[in-house]
Amino acid sequence: MLSFLSTLAGSLLIDRRMLRQETGVIKLTYGLFTCITLGLFISKYLHWKIPMPSRFFIHTVSPWFARMMGI
Repeated sequence: MLSFLSTLAGSLLIDRRMLRQETGVIKLTYGLFTCITLGLFISKYLHWKIPMPSRFFIHTVSPWFARMMGI
């Protein structure tokens, strides 16, 4: 976890110079993805369950689709 956090911090430091020249939308998108990444990192660190789309597909959509197809 420490290596991931240091890689993220290094990426922020390197990208900071380039973000000064970008438009507001790109800065907003970059900030949004960074916040999502930090949120997932913190929830993983605190052992909170992270909802995964693949689990929803396997347990909900796949059985429904198999019943529709008659498999």
